[in-house]
Amino acid sequence: MSREKPIVCNSSPLIWLAKIGRLALLKTLFNEIIVPRRVYKEAALQKQSADAILIDKAVEEGWIKVSDENLEEAEALASASGIHVGEAEAILLAQRLGGDLIIDEREASGTAQIFGVRPIGTLAVLLLALARDQITLREFGESLDSLIASGFWLTVDVYNKVLEESESISKRT
Repeated sequence: MSREKPIVCNSSPLIWLAKIGRLALLKTLFNEIIVPRRVYKEAALQKQSADAILIDKAVEEGWIKVSDENLEEAEALASASGIHVGEAEAILLAQRLGGDLIIDEREASGTAQIFGVRPIGTLAVLLLALARDQITLREFGESLDSLIASGFWLTVDVYNKVLEESESISKRT
């Protein structure tokens, strides 16, 4: 039996998926998520909100694993690339583990690719859930609208492309 690639996640996809009640899709789709300690602090420990409570519960349940790996070079990477230190840690952890990275920020996604790490955005997670029959087309649309209502930013072009892709996926399944 082949082992799937590890999946590392940055804080914003955790937060957005928790905000719209879809955090559990990460468990369903990937079984286990790994986050650097700094990302966990950003997502759950430094605030008292519903999404932080859900993320903390997932850590307690054990399907979100918090890595204590020392990522000393993250500060230098963040400084050199202009991304946040948490994003740099997530990129470096994914690279070390040979895994993919769930991250939304454009600059951080580009940096991940430079480091040989495949970035996956929150919208791609929702599309994957649709493709694997974990959510319906209606639930996908509701999730997308909930993201936007919660403050998730995307252009009209991206919104239309994602809707088009979701309809295409829905016709295939």
